[in-house]
Amino acid sequence: MPARPTIRQPRPWSFPTGATTTLDNGLKVIVHELPGQYVVSVGLLLDVPLSSEPADREGVALLTASTLTEGTHSHPGTTFTEAVEASGAVVEASVGYSHVHVLADVPGAHLRPTIRLLAEAVREPQLLDADVERHRILHLAQLEQQLATGSGRANHALRRALVDPGFRASRAKHGMPGALAEVTGADVRAHHAATNGPRGSVLVLSGDFDQGVLDEVQAAFGSWENPDQRSVAHEVPTARARGAWLIDRPGSVQADVRWGWFSIDRTDPRWPDLQVATNALGGAYLSRLNRVLREEKGFSYGVSLVNSPLRSGGYTYTHGSFRNEVVGEALSLMPSLLDVAADPVTPDEVARARDYLVGTTPLRYATASGVTVGVLSLIGAGLGPDAVEKQLEGYRRVTPDSASAAAAELVAIDAGSLVVVGDAGALEGPLRAAGWEPTVVPAGVWI
Repeated sequence: MPARPTIRQPRPWSFPTGATTTLDNGLKVIVHELPGQYVVSVGLLLDVPLSSEPADREGVALLTASTLTEGTHSHPGTTFTEAVEASGAVVEASVGYSHVHVLADVPGAHLRPTIRLLAEAVREPQLLDADVERHRILHLAQLEQQLATGSGRANHALRRALVDPGFRASRAKHGMPGALAEVTGADVRAHHAATNGPRGSVLVLSGDFDQGVLDEVQAAFGSWENPDQRSVAHEVPTARARGAWLIDRPGSVQADVRWGWFSIDRTDPRWPDLQVATNALGGAYLSRLNRVLREEKGFSYGVSLVNSPLRSGGYTYTHGSFRNEVVGEALSLMPSLLDVAADPVTPDEVARARDYLVGTTPLRYATASGVTVGVLSLIGAGLGPDAVEKQLEGYRRVTPDSASAAAAELVAIDAGSLVVVGDAGALEGPLRAAGWEPTVVPAGVWI
């Protein structure tokens, strides 16, 4: 038998340091040199929050991002895709609540032409009516598919339940059902003309390449201007009044349950404490929620407690699917499982959660793409790249007392809003017996 290998402590890790420069037009450029990462990642953040959409054209930002890579004036139609494929690259755009990302992963040898193509996509997209219509149909089908499942309907309703409906963050990226159907190609082109430009934008490059790449960045982006670009303030959403909603899904034999609280974002000093606490209470496989409701009771395949930060504020929520006949008992047990006043977070729970959160962080940034996407996400959240190191330091400072205090304040067992999607006829009685007074919402109606 070979000798058992010795397990050593992991080597110290730190987030890669980037070199930052700013072009004359205001575009910030951050370069991370990562030796050995021959698949290079380039990402552009556009400071275009969803709150930039006209109130009667919600979903236009999603369609604009979706059609950026469908052809440019220099490479019309499919010739843009052909040029991307010839470089061995993958180029895609996505929209978040606070920003738009346009990303490209490419072998380092073909980085320069890919930078030019990336610049074309944001500077001179065609945004043709036919492409807008095709993506509109695709997104409507995707939304319909999401809402056809209990889990998808519950996730959409949870956002409405926790965020004040006056804020864009309370609605899906598609907008409310029906909104996307009103968006036209002219709306998309007008949105792009009004919002896309170098001011507030950030270009991030990560990988193994020579410094001459900055000359290519200057050539591709240095003359980028948009005098009509308007800046849009990022909204600061607040919580919706507490409530409980039972969304009818007639005939369903299981219920999708979400119990949540409007909470904090990653700029809050309590964030590391909340992360450790939620991991201990419902984030790990043998966390309190999953251990009791899945392993001991057999009520569900899995129950979790999750933090979902926004740029400002956020929400923390439990989620799980349960057989109809155990929903009432599961809801009755949840408060005691989350009651850190009666049963504080223990030193062992803190240690396990800290080891997991600290130990998995380097894995998320192990590739050039991970670094680029990570930096863009941090900037989109109003943070800087140094936020990773600060968060790790924060995890290491968490104590059982600080984790328990954060959970007691932000995951208050006598508060929060409830969303349940399932057969109302089978569930209304058990919910009331568990102490909730739900508003029954017919199928197809929004809260």
